[in-house]
Amino acid sequence: MTEFALTDTDGELLRRVRSWVREHLADLDTFALTDAVQVVDELTTNALSHGRPPQCLRLLRRPGRVRVEVDDGALARARPRAPSVTGGRGLLLVAALSDAWGQYATPTGKTVWAELPLTAPGEGG
Repeated sequence: MTEFALTDTDGELLRRVRSWVREHLADLDTFALTDAVQVVDELTTNALSHGRPPQCLRLLRRPGRVRVEVDDGALARARPRAPSVTGGRGLLLVAALSDAWGQYATPTGKTVWAELPLTAPGEGG
């Protein structure tokens, strides 16, 4: 497991998060890496836009998959919007790119997670 604390609020935070994910998942094929970066970007954006501190991103690697977890201090559950609504389609994208996603309550708010299949060179990619 590796963690990235979402403590900065400057305009460069999402760029640093994407770079951090690319660094930690650099061995993946292009498609799996692109999907993972997109899911992390969506979950992190939601946490920063709708949540409150403490906020943290985690990557948990398992054989053939990675679990992305993003903590935020908001108690409200994350809910996908209807496809007909303008904007706010991040969780629909997360659902489309991941095998599963969900959320659970924590003592300080909630954690939203997604599990993605990974294909690294030599793993059938």
